[in-house]
Amino acid sequence: MAIYTPRGLKIRLATDLAFTYIARLYPKFTAFQVLKTVEGIELIPSCFAFFTGLYVFINDFSPNDIAIYVGISAVIGGLITAFGLFVIPFLVRFITGLSYLKGFGFFTIAIIITGLLTVGWKGTLFYFIGRYAASFVIFIIDTWQMKLANKKIGFPLTASERNFFNAYRLYASRIGVTTSLELEDGEIESGKWQLPLTMLQLKWPKVVARFTDN
Repeated sequence: MAIYTPRGLKIRLATDLAFTYIARLYPKFTAFQVLKTVEGIELIPSCFAFFTGLYVFINDFSPNDIAIYVGISAVIGGLITAFGLFVIPFLVRFITGLSYLKGFGFFTIAIIITGLLTVGWKGTLFYFIGRYAASFVIFIIDTWQMKLANKKIGFPLTASERNFFNAYRLYASRIGVTTSLELEDGEIESGKWQLPLTMLQLKWPKVVARFTDN
């Protein structure tokens, strides 16, 4: 069972369950907005690394320092997403806007070109060393959280599911809807989730076509 974001990020939740949460937000916020926000949250560590990379390139940091600062910034971004620490104003909205560029290689191309023009191939290489070292650390954090969720609720939550619930909480807090993930008796059975799903299907049929409850 899974639903997918517009760019194909897999969220391992049943359609009726996921859209029951979205129905709490609808019509003030649509399913498309929630799913795009999941993509934005997912992109936070990469964006932290990207902007830090531009800064250390332009300021001619040494290769070792480039790796260190890029790695630390990416890990900080990973911790923000892992624990839902969205205290920086407009952070998620800003990066969600940038998520529309994901998939076109914009960030990688910009980093490579800027790096080669400022710090050369070695500095550029150390950017990627720092970035992928941070990815390993974030992977460990995500694995720990999956195991913790498995103990608490009986099944593991990957980063994608966690980010879906974080996206829900962000929107819910903006409009005064409960941020609790506990469902009321009969909430799914009420069928309210079908309306936001239908509207998404009308506007984005290719997205909904990926959904599966098998």
